[in-house]
Amino acid sequence: MTHKAKILIVDDNLKNLQVVGAILKANDYKIVVAKDGRGALQILQKVQPDLILLDIMMPEMDGFEVCRQIKSSETLKSIPIIFLSAKTSEKDIVEGFSVGGVDYVTKPFNVDELLARVKTHVELKLSRDLIAQQTNDLKEAAEIKAKMYSIIAHDLRGPLGSFRSMLDMITDEQNTVETEQLLEFMDLLKNSANETFDLLENLLYWAKSQNKEISRMPEKFAVSEVVSQNISLLANTANSKHIMLASVIDDDIVIFADKNMITTIFRNLISNAIKFTPENGNIVVNAVKSVDMIEFAVVDSGIGMSAENMKKLFTDKEHFTTYGTQNEKGSGLGLKLCKEFVEANGGKIWAESMLGQGSQFKFTIPLKDK
Repeated sequence: MTHKAKILIVDDNLKNLQVVGAILKANDYKIVVAKDGRGALQILQKVQPDLILLDIMMPEMDGFEVCRQIKSSETLKSIPIIFLSAKTSEKDIVEGFSVGGVDYVTKPFNVDELLARVKTHVELKLSRDLIAQQTNDLKEAAEIKAKMYSIIAHDLRGPLGSFRSMLDMITDEQNTVETEQLLEFMDLLKNSANETFDLLENLLYWAKSQNKEISRMPEKFAVSEVVSQNISLLANTANSKHIMLASVIDDDIVIFADKNMITTIFRNLISNAIKFTPENGNIVVNAVKSVDMIEFAVVDSGIGMSAENMKKLFTDKEHFTTYGTQNEKGSGLGLKLCKEFVEANGGKIWAESMLGQGSQFKFTIPLKDK
């Protein structure tokens, strides 16, 4: 679909607004009008046009001052401004350019000349916007690529290296390894394989979400079933630390959301709770239903977090990871995925925690699809 350029006309003369507006509308431009400078600045807080046609001689605030204020704003300064004024002195024209105008058209104006100048500056603005968007897309793609390399080089290399070392040990000492010790090795191998699988799954989900390859496919389902499946999947990991893992979500808690996304959210939150809960701890998954939404919580009796670390959660600005109670390593992708998937389903996610007093990771899902 072709972009229909939007132009803000600022003039205290109603007849001028009508004439210029009619000309631009006839040439397929969208029009927004303001009768004075203050009105224009108020409109610009809500609407960002592709071009501004600005009169100079206006009451209270002249066009030069309006231009200065626009150019001092980070969000507005890229909008091109053409002065459309009856002031024809060289001094006024020079001042128009010095305060940030890109062009100066004197009244009475030639219609063809005005349209040509408008067309030129609108096309330049749209070209700059396109270049800026492409630059930003390239930057994001480079960041995604660098992030994936970092995870593959560090987070994935660790468990795979450990996996290989244990296999080498078992192979080299197969005649001397006792059965009990062999079983211990097998448990370690199983945990290492599970960690690697979880990391790969998160990495693939995250890469797809960054490239906008994941489409939300909502359906109606009982949440207790999803939570029970995740608990069964993670039971061995919890049992190895003697952690009691349970769900108290009623079978009648039904939501309309993307089942795969909700499954991934619970898997990551429960897995994190296991990592940061010491031996003989407990983890409970619960839900509270209100009028328009359901609040889920994964509550653990783990080591908790400091206020400083709490601020680093769920943010794109920092890559925050830490080690679990048995040196379990995370990639930091799990919580990012949780945030993206919760928000994709119309909810919010947050954490409540204190050092030494466990953590509660909570998220909401609306009862009605948004």
